[in-house]
Amino acid sequence: MNKHEKYSIKKYDHIAENYDSSFDGRFTAKFKKKILEYSEVALKNGDVVLDVGCGNGSLINGISRKADVKAYGIDISPNMVAECRKSYPKIDFRVSNGEDIPFDDNSFDVIVICCVLHHLNNPLKFFKESHRALKQDGVLIVGEPCFPFVARKIADWIVSPLLKAGDNKLFSHKGLKRLFIENGFEIAESHKKGIVQIIKGRKSI
Repeated sequence: MNKHEKYSIKKYDHIAENYDSSFDGRFTAKFKKKILEYSEVALKNGDVVLDVGCGNGSLINGISRKADVKAYGIDISPNMVAECRKSYPKIDFRVSNGEDIPFDDNSFDVIVICCVLHHLNNPLKFFKESHRALKQDGVLIVGEPCFPFVARKIADWIVSPLLKAGDNKLFSHKGLKRLFIENGFEIAESHKKGIVQIIKGRKSI
């Protein structure tokens, strides 16, 4: 387990019971709202959907109410997963990091990840794992904060190491799109307004 994972577990275990009222819960709310809009277009009855870094489960629960889907969530924080299971017992929640998706090849129609990619030690591995776990033509929806170049570098090099909250690397809109394209996805839709960026890609190869 790397240091970013240890920091993330410590932080999110601590705020699990009151996540919605925490800074992180309030910060991610606008991202989740946009992802719900994107996922609604992608969903159809019978789909299998995974939320990577599901937090307290509110996003995957919202998705499961848009269509008759089989919903799964994974999170690195055991306390978060415990809260998810209490709140949404019909959804399958498991403890796992975002770089090792504990499901077979071609398992999912849709995978979503909201404000989690910048916590991962190896984002490239997440994209490869998502490609493996998605069915052909499956959809990957990524929501991430997007800051100007100087702000990103200050956050990556100074703020994140001091906070020890599990943050690793922030992404530009162009850089995030490149991760999709270089890992077998074609860009279906992209959105950037303020600090909110959402990209929807489709597994193409």
